[in-house]
Amino acid sequence: MKKGIKRGPKNPQDKQHGLEVTIEKNRTEMSLKSMQFNRFMLIRYATAFFLFVNLYWAIIMWQTPVALIPVALMLIASVAIIEQIKLFGHHTNRLIYSKVFFRSQLIVNVILMVSVPTSLFTFFYQFIQNTGSNRLVVLILLLLSCSILLIVNKRLGLIATNHDKYYARLRAYQSVLKNNKEMK
Repeated sequence: MKKGIKRGPKNPQDKQHGLEVTIEKNRTEMSLKSMQFNRFMLIRYATAFFLFVNLYWAIIMWQTPVALIPVALMLIASVAIIEQIKLFGHHTNRLIYSKVFFRSQLIVNVILMVSVPTSLFTFFYQFIQNTGSNRLVVLILLLLSCSILLIVNKRLGLIATNHDKYYARLRAYQSVLKNNKEMK
């Protein structure tokens, strides 16, 4: 045998044990990464929901200047989506572009709510017949979407300060892993 060449363990049991340790380490790392990523699940679904709502609104209003509003919101949402995708590889608690998107969407929704009882209703919603019941339906939908946006903004704030329930679960899981490691 040549001097200076290191060979792996001669015992197959040592090799098997090393493989099991590596698999368990990878499984633990992936679990932690998934738990961190899942903290943002509501934010990801809400971003997708509002992206498609804005897309639908832009398509319907394409021939009018109103289409610029949903198109601008979709551009902001696209940057937020890229930011959220990067979370899996590089974890952070502060989603700057997502906050900008949800706050922009909230501002637009509030402006749209204020416009419902005014003559601007027909400007923003040219595809809806101008009746009292249709205005009420639009107002209810805008109120529901504002509620979602407020919940998402609150969740973003909780995540940024590590006060969300998923962070508590993550810390508990890390504690269990640490205790199991110390017991071995």
